[in-house]
Amino acid sequence: MIKQATMKDTKYIEEIMLDAVDWLHRIGMENKWTQASILWENLSQSYQITDFFIAWRDGKPAACMALTDYDSTYWPDKKKGESLYVHKLAVKREFAGKGCSREMLDYAKQLAKKQGIKTLRLDCNRYRKKLRNVYEKQGFVCVKEEASCGDSGMALYVCEVEL
Repeated sequence: MIKQATMKDTKYIEEIMLDAVDWLHRIGMENKWTQASILWENLSQSYQITDFFIAWRDGKPAACMALTDYDSTYWPDKKKGESLYVHKLAVKREFAGKGCSREMLDYAKQLAKKQGIKTLRLDCNRYRKKLRNVYEKQGFVCVKEEASCGDSGMALYVCEVEL
């Protein structure tokens, strides 16, 4: 079950994202998220609580993501409300490989469809091949790769939603 987050859910958003940050650190994977950056006091500088959605499995927070209708960083040429942008998609390791990412992305597609929005967009580290594969299996197409964020680079993805 996926629910839109409320202020009482900030601890679950932090918990899910911290689990992802810790796992990436343990396996030596470069990541622009840090323990500090995923604290709600920092996330709230860029996101509203209503931007976040949490997937629940057996009463436990399993995954989260933020959905916004504008991204000036990677898509400044797109008008507000023209697309939905997937940010901060994270799955707790306990639920990895169990369809949570697919479920979250399907939910994003359903919301876009309900709102009459025909494209989902996202960005991710261009060197994270497994992550990119997850997005590509869900119908996202890489439309651009660019150097940014220090040594890493970003891959920009678009998914067309059938209205």
